[in-house]
Amino acid sequence: MSGVNKAELRAHFKQIRDSMTAEEKDNIENKVFECCVNSDIFRQSKDILIYVSGGIEIGTRKLMGHVLKDAESGLKRLLCPKCEKGTNIMHFYVIGSMEELESGSFGILEPKACCERVDDPIDPLCIVPALSFDSKGYRLGFGKGFYDRFLADFNGISVGLCCESCMTDGELPRDEHDICVDYIATECGWVKDPQREYKRKGDSRNER
Repeated sequence: MSGVNKAELRAHFKQIRDSMTAEEKDNIENKVFECCVNSDIFRQSKDILIYVSGGIEIGTRKLMGHVLKDAESGLKRLLCPKCEKGTNIMHFYVIGSMEELESGSFGILEPKACCERVDDPIDPLCIVPALSFDSKGYRLGFGKGFYDRFLADFNGISVGLCCESCMTDGELPRDEHDICVDYIATECGWVKDPQREYKRKGDSRNER
């Protein structure tokens, strides 16, 4: 979609998502869920950083529930983001149940004040939202810049979730500060395939 700016692209992909039925969205979410949890990058990660989905992103509630079950036996921890008011900065906090979320910035569910902030997650995997990704892993976000700022200093693996109909044909327009994700999962499988490319950062692996 060359020659189209980010604002026009956001409107285009929002229209695609808004036109989907609840059944279509559920079907996509279930297939993306299976794609993620059956991957080595998910199995080998300890701290799973997941956005709390609204109506426009790929749903994450099933994935969050899966991590919370693993958390009961100490296998994993679920971390969710909280945005700092008046800034483009977010931090991640451990939650032990969905009841530890409350409405926060932009009407999005965020961890409550009682939750523990984690600045140095262990073997982290960050699940990243977007309206669209291109095949190189660059994303069309929602214009606030939270994830680009966060990913710039993130020492872990990042996975973007996207429906196949919102994958960009070609390259998305991008700015100097835009950060690509390591892998992308859709209802049709991996676009950037971790089974071929997976390298954990920290032991000469995964040079982004």
